[in-house]
Amino acid sequence: MRIFTIIGAGLGTPEGLTGEARAALLSAGRAFGAPRLAAQLSGLRDIEPCAFAALAARAREAGEAHTALLVSGDPGFFSAAQTLRQALLPFGRVETLCGASSMQAFCARLGERWDDAAFLSLHGRSGSLLGAASYQKKVFALTGGEKRADQLFRELTQAGLGGVPVALGENLGAADERIFRGTAAQAAERPCGGLAVLLVQNPRPADPSRALFDRDFTRGSVPMTKQEVRWAAAALLSPRPGDTVYDVGAGTGSVALELGRRTHRGTVYAIEHKPEALELIARNRQALGGFNVLPIAGSAPDALEALPTPDAAFLGGSGGRLGEILRLLRAKNPALRVVVSAISLETLEEARRALRECGFDGLEVCQIASSRGRQAGGYTLLSANNPVFLISAGGLRDA
Repeated sequence: MRIFTIIGAGLGTPEGLTGEARAALLSAGRAFGAPRLAAQLSGLRDIEPCAFAALAARAREAGEAHTALLVSGDPGFFSAAQTLRQALLPFGRVETLCGASSMQAFCARLGERWDDAAFLSLHGRSGSLLGAASYQKKVFALTGGEKRADQLFRELTQAGLGGVPVALGENLGAADERIFRGTAAQAAERPCGGLAVLLVQNPRPADPSRALFDRDFTRGSVPMTKQEVRWAAAALLSPRPGDTVYDVGAGTGSVALELGRRTHRGTVYAIEHKPEALELIARNRQALGGFNVLPIAGSAPDALEALPTPDAAFLGGSGGRLGEILRLLRAKNPALRVVVSAISLETLEEARRALRECGFDGLEVCQIASSRGRQAGGYTLLSANNPVFLISAGGLRDA
């Protein structure tokens, strides 16, 4: 039976290979690896350079009883090695040998532990660092492609996290390796290459598991969605941790910040046109640590045009343009999940009609009528809040 050995080459230096990996590499009939790895390990043996996409085919065509295939880092840490493994399994036995990941090497260089960190890969992938940095004490991230480290540091700084301690590692294991420690604002001013890793340490992260109460918010004279309605609306939307969510007519930002905790690796866009409300959103996100909530000044639907495609949307205010807003949302993402709040029967009926006309399915209506206790002498009396309708529709995933 043919044997294919996938070798985690770590940082790609001969000294960084494990003894087991070195022995497998030297004993293989032929060896293949990405051009960078092939060049860095060429002192050990002849390694044929090959793009990752062609590795499996080249290994199969080689016809050797034992073939080694080099992958960077560790095969189990944000690696495409599993894809390679599946492509080779029909043709023989596949062995996988671990290597030191860039995360392990970087944290060792910094003298930092990594078992308490959240791990994120933005190397050639979509996603946001803001959520993870808002709700985690320590975040390690791989960067590259469109998500360069200096761009990510600028995003942190613009969101209000410019003062948090960060570390940046470039070209780990190479002769031109560089490591920088400072603040996110300082790192944002440094030019950075394409291959880099970073560590963000937030000394005061928000707790994403804690529900937000009305008493947590600065309110002013801007209307605010009450906590019981907020909690129900967030549950009906059911956003995933990495989702992009809109809060249209965000007011004080109470719903946006509640959703920000649920999408703790995603982004919530709080769309609001009133200057006082925008100021309150900024104050509340700073006080509550929800830096993945981004205030957007403007009125819907116009302010939504340039925003990234949403996975879910909450409509707390439409300025009389509910139908237009829903049509735009539906056009941006036909699988969108949406929840509309209404306090009048007229708005309820308008929302139901508009959702049907825009092609949303699974339409459901619920009414939230809550009461809260208040002290009156030695007694606790209940005071009723105004009832609110929540109209939900669209792409709710199966359980």
